[in-house]
Amino acid sequence: MSSSKLTTTIQDNKAFFLVYTLLLLVGLYPLLAWDKVTLLLMINDHHHPTLDRFFYYITNLGSGITYGLLMLTLLLRKVANRKLLIGAASFVAMSFIVQFLKRIIFPGQLRPIELVPDPSQLHLVDHVAMLSRLSFPSGHAATIFAAACFLNLIAPSKNTWYSILLLLIATVVAYSRIYLCQHFYTDVYVGTLIGGWTTLFVYTWLIDRPVPAWLAKRLPIEL
Repeated sequence: MSSSKLTTTIQDNKAFFLVYTLLLLVGLYPLLAWDKVTLLLMINDHHHPTLDRFFYYITNLGSGITYGLLMLTLLLRKVANRKLLIGAASFVAMSFIVQFLKRIIFPGQLRPIELVPDPSQLHLVDHVAMLSRLSFPSGHAATIFAAACFLNLIAPSKNTWYSILLLLIATVVAYSRIYLCQHFYTDVYVGTLIGGWTTLFVYTWLIDRPVPAWLAKRLPIEL
């Protein structure tokens, strides 16, 4: 993978990566201004029954199952095999990085329910199973940003509003992990970084790489 190819890919998707970079830069402020417990409590203090229900469902867009359904949908839509390979490889690479950090580098990172001094002060959403360990980084945040980046990269036309919509959805899903007290802001921020940039690197590496002829075609599937 050459730096020129990486630069070209970013330029071809400049609206997406411009807004994505701005999100990350703006997102640095709360990361630096407050410690993670204080920030979580500040966010958790703003809740509403309608938001509880909304985030309870929307958070599932960041699951591995949803990513699998996305890939199945693209398969049925006869997306080229090479692009399907990129989508699958992006998910595998992203998942490896997230799990390596969770289980090898930072295995002792506790989730909010375990680290907040008085868990009774947390607003918890009904029917959400509260996890206690392997907090850093957020797999859901990484998955949804990997999906958003992948969908933008393979889009035949680079529409600015489409890019913004993808990033808006990804941001809301990532935020849901904090709202539901499953992750700290730090976990989500790093997951956001991993998801987007891993997919960009995988795409840049594979999109023009020599592959068997069948891999560049579409599967003969009739809807």
